[in-house]
Amino acid sequence: MSSSGTTGLSRWQQVRRIATWEFNRFVKWRQQAIGIVVMIVVGTVSGSLTTLVKNARGKDVRVAVVNATTLGFALPTVEGVLWLPAAYDTEAAARAAVSADSVGGALIVRSAATGDIVLRKRAAWTANVERALTAARQAAQFASLPVPDSSKAMLLAPFAVKVSTATLANGGTDASTRMITGGILLFGLLVLFNGFASLFAGITGEKQQRITEQIIAIVSPQTWMDGKILGLASAAIAGTLLFTATGAVLATVLPRVLGSSVFTLPALPNDVAPLLVVALVTLLGIVMWFSFMAAIAATIDDPNSSPRSAMLLIPVLPLGLAFTLIARPETPIAQLLSVFPLTSMAVLPVRLLLTSVPWWEPVLAVLLLAAATWLFRRAAGTIFAVGILMHGKEPTLAETWRWVRRAES
Repeated sequence: MSSSGTTGLSRWQQVRRIATWEFNRFVKWRQQAIGIVVMIVVGTVSGSLTTLVKNARGKDVRVAVVNATTLGFALPTVEGVLWLPAAYDTEAAARAAVSADSVGGALIVRSAATGDIVLRKRAAWTANVERALTAARQAAQFASLPVPDSSKAMLLAPFAVKVSTATLANGGTDASTRMITGGILLFGLLVLFNGFASLFAGITGEKQQRITEQIIAIVSPQTWMDGKILGLASAAIAGTLLFTATGAVLATVLPRVLGSSVFTLPALPNDVAPLLVVALVTLLGIVMWFSFMAAIAATIDDPNSSPRSAMLLIPVLPLGLAFTLIARPETPIAQLLSVFPLTSMAVLPVRLLLTSVPWWEPVLAVLLLAAATWLFRRAAGTIFAVGILMHGKEPTLAETWRWVRRAES
């Protein structure tokens, strides 16, 4: 980017040009297309193999049974198990057959309610055998009770409950609203994790290549940082959109090809205002976290060796709080965290999903998020202006705080 390309441009034009350059640097449409093709191929192969494995049936395990008549009921049918009730007369003979690998296992019946299974090595089918024997014994005992068949049928009949979700005032359903809101929240988190690596590489790259003096001679540090935040966040959003769109196509089209159950995308409700609030909070949260991480990245000399790279995990904390508050969405702490800027991106959607939220809460959350975004981007520009010229030593947190305070004063 030459100085002649930015001289005479307004600040917004400079920010837009820097953002476009950063976007094109990390979003390569040809590579994205190749990635989508690879994802479709891998998804198709994986889905085909999964279907093949589910439909595949191995050889039945031959299980010898000793003292089968002691059960008092017929051996139940167990998928994948072939009973051999007359193969061996004694326990010793059955155990010897198992040791010699002549049979896959042996059931030694001790009484109508107890028994042993002998194996050469542990196997998953034993759990199915235990459940089947328990159900068969209970059915046999129930059948022997001196109760009329009609009464037995009434005792066995379950209480009929039909579960459905009511149509909400906005024209949608609880299930569809939950799915869409959860999808927006998941999308925002994917954007953060998808873009933070590019953010660190994009901000620290010029410092490692020693071209910072040329950058500052062209544009102001704040303009440069604003362009980077906007461009790198847009690149992460675009990449994640392509990824999620491809995943949605695979989830809806691939099952039809393989003949399995089809995933149906949730329908939008008539009143999309709550979903727009979630989308706005998610978008502001993305920009805020990118601004916050940009400030951190401006203090890092080498992202490959700096311990501050571990701060990439900070956005995981609000997600953990959101999951913790699922069972307590109406508590005061949940209400506080739903408007606090560092947690509102994750907690507010959960509260909107699970409880009634007063109108002022989303409004306050949006305002505080916007304010935090502005403060973090200002801090990022200030730290970049000073820290970008430092080489070989990362500033301490105290030094970084002094830079920000001096700039604000």
